Amino acid sequence: MDNELMTLLRFLSKKTYVTLKDIELYFNITTRQASYRLDKLNDLLQSAQVPQLSYSTSARKPMKLSKETGAAIEALLTSANVNEGYYFSKKERLIYIYLLLFLDLEYVSLPDFIDAMQVSRSTVLMDLKELTQILEEHHIKIKNNRVKGYYLVGSEMEIRRYMMRDVIYTLAEGSGKVFDVFIDKQQLDIFDYSRLVISELAQTYHIRFVEDRLAEFIYIFIFLKARMQRGKDASAEIEQIMDLQIMTSMKEYEFTRALLKNYKNADGIKESDVNYIAAWILGISFGDINEDTKDCIVISDLIGKIMTRFEYLSGTHYKNTEEIFIQLYSHFRPAYYRLIFKLPIFNPLREKVKEEYPELYRLVAETMKPFQVMFGEALPDDEIAYLAMHFSMIYSGKQDHKGAPQKVALVVCSHGIGSSAILYNELKAMFPEFHFLPPTESLQVHAYIGQVDIIFSTNYIAADVSGHIPVIKVSPIMSTAERYQVFREVYVQMGGSFLKQPSVDVVMNIVSKYADIKEEEGLYHELIAYFSHVDTLPQTQSALTLSDMVNAKIIQLQAAARNWEEAVRIGFAPMVKEGYITQNYVEETIRSVKTIGPYIVITQHVALPHARPEAGALKEALGITVLKEPVVFGNEANDPVKYIFSLSAVNNENHIRAMAKLMELLNDQAFFRLLDEAKNAEEILQYINQ
Repeated sequence: MDNELMTLLRFLSKKTYVTLKDIELYFNITTRQASYRLDKLNDLLQSAQVPQLSYSTSARKPMKLSKETGAAIEALLTSANVNEGYYFSKKERLIYIYLLLFLDLEYVSLPDFIDAMQVSRSTVLMDLKELTQILEEHHIKIKNNRVKGYYLVGSEMEIRRYMMRDVIYTLAEGSGKVFDVFIDKQQLDIFDYSRLVISELAQTYHIRFVEDRLAEFIYIFIFLKARMQRGKDASAEIEQIMDLQIMTSMKEYEFTRALLKNYKNADGIKESDVNYIAAWILGISFGDINEDTKDCIVISDLIGKIMTRFEYLSGTHYKNTEEIFIQLYSHFRPAYYRLIFKLPIFNPLREKVKEEYPELYRLVAETMKPFQVMFGEALPDDEIAYLAMHFSMIYSGKQDHKGAPQKVALVVCSHGIGSSAILYNELKAMFPEFHFLPPTESLQVHAYIGQVDIIFSTNYIAADVSGHIPVIKVSPIMSTAERYQVFREVYVQMGGSFLKQPSVDVVMNIVSKYADIKEEEGLYHELIAYFSHVDTLPQTQSALTLSDMVNAKIIQLQAAARNWEEAVRIGFAPMVKEGYITQNYVEETIRSVKTIGPYIVITQHVALPHARPEAGALKEALGITVLKEPVVFGNEANDPVKYIFSLSAVNNENHIRAMAKLMELLNDQAFFRLLDEAKNAEEILQYINQ
């Protein structure tokens, strides 16, 4: 059984309503590819003498999945844990080849590859050629000694980083089978033994891993330790990127020392490598604000500044400051060490965050710019995406549904606090008739059996763990199409008013009978969005654009002000006149600046004055004022200020899209030239609209 078939089994294992189109969308494959995979599965079901899956090539007609077929799928998943009979996909072969080269520091011969993967000589040669091209992008080369075989050449840190990347992304896609097979065939440390040792020591040293990161850590530790034991030296590179004296004072160093004592022949691992493992543990475990560590004050101060800058840039105001601070600390402490020590970080949800929350992502990226100096480089997109997930907590606070007795729902998310928060709040908004318990990890599911009516989970949960409770598979961050599928699955499982709503699949079939559809996918997704009516965090579908918030009446050019206070009053004046804010809003903004300092100066020569909505924000608006002569606000880094963008926001959601666009304009020098040269407000409006 190959990985494609295993992932299809997992997808189908908890489905009661599924179409061919669902499979196409979930796996991003064609109708032909989806049909091919289903036919392969039917061959297995036929050999098991159970009813096969009946599906229609019309793509949107529901499949017939009998109880016997469902039981057979569960049995196939269980038996798939046995390594025999597993066939590698092309991607898994590339991973396996790299791991062989990673472990064997001398040479790996062509027969070694052929024997290990049970494939032809030509297949291995083609795979080696492709892997060579991929590795060159990471400054790693595969060399070939015609007598002895193949070996890796490159920076030891890059060679290790690539192995980590393989592990993280492969596990994120849902299966570590290739690693299990490799560990078994190469007789490396047993995964379950390592899990037991690491879990016990983590409790002893009060180190907490995100569930998915724990699996990553175990696999990477097994492979990394094996390479270290075989003598590959990285001391020179390690000493360049980290302070070893600081590391030895950390509990993570003591944890590493205790961990290595549980393995034979680990005494020979160099001190620099012990520090490397310890630094890496620092970079993947939770930070605990309640723990009195030497770095607590420094990191807390940094998070405070990040939160303050985000609030000022976005025009949002925290409803749950303490909760957001704790969550940011839990993530940012490990992120701090990843950045300081130049450790690899790969966020499998990065593209999903950028796609589903583009405005939030953009605002967080802008928030982090001043902190690049501390780390010597721009923050990677992966880190920004993680931070955006945590900042999404600003948009939480949906009210529970009141009325009839509620079904109890549990959210199981193994991706960490940030994605758990997003998923939890989205599901609460989608299903107000459910009472949601706080999110948990899959290892804790058994404690809730008998207490819940339905489980939403980001990963596969076996039937023997969940019992007879319906389990709905969800993505940590859902697209519109995925929300619709979750809606449909929940109400097939639980019953409800959703069944009375029009079916997108039925509507598509009717339309296709009588009309030519130019863009089928576009129509399908728009109908999904229309029928779902799901509030997202933030509500990007209904958010105001910058054009919605700016008009000619609140644009002022060549304004004269004697000082910062007068400049703020001038900027707000037309907004008071037009009924966007009250005079009290202006006074509260000025009072805040006098109390806190010139926080409204957000970048060079730019101020963004605003106050909390309750101070007197009546309607959303963004006034633009260009001063004839710049004035000093008291912000040494960014004074003097010439451009004032006066914001009125009535909540934390509606204006986010506009603010993200404003951040783009503030990085556009042509926009500032226009502000300086414009003769009237219409020129500025035209530029913004374009």
